[in-house]
Amino acid sequence: MRGDWDDVNRRLTSAIIALDLDDSLVIGEAQEQRKKGLFGRPPQPKPRRFVQVTAARDSLIGEVVGATSFGGTWDMSQETIDTLLSRGWEKPWSEDYRTFSRQTPLVSANRLALQLIRALQLLGCEVADLDVEFVRAPD
Repeated sequence: MRGDWDDVNRRLTSAIIALDLDDSLVIGEAQEQRKKGLFGRPPQPKPRRFVQVTAARDSLIGEVVGATSFGGTWDMSQETIDTLLSRGWEKPWSEDYRTFSRQTPLVSANRLALQLIRALQLLGCEVADLDVEFVRAPD
């Protein structure tokens, strides 16, 4: 991704506002292109830092990669976990989920974008290493 964190924040806010119901944006470290392994199976993806936002009916649902301490994929220090919690992110309430999350009204897209950016910064991401993936809801 090009630019600085302010550029990312502006683009992310615009993209969030444009999401249709159940569509998602995933912003995180680019995933490595890996060749197929033994017997033609792709190897397991490596853990990566990411955030995600999904448009619900009357709210936005933000997510941050989960800590390995509660079943997520990213190894985080307790200080990082505490900082995310103090910023309003919540640990999963069900064993079916593995990410930190928060829900916000649709009119607060700009606030959620800023919190997603701050989470990426806290996790040590660099703008140049970020990739954006748009996930369309199935029809």
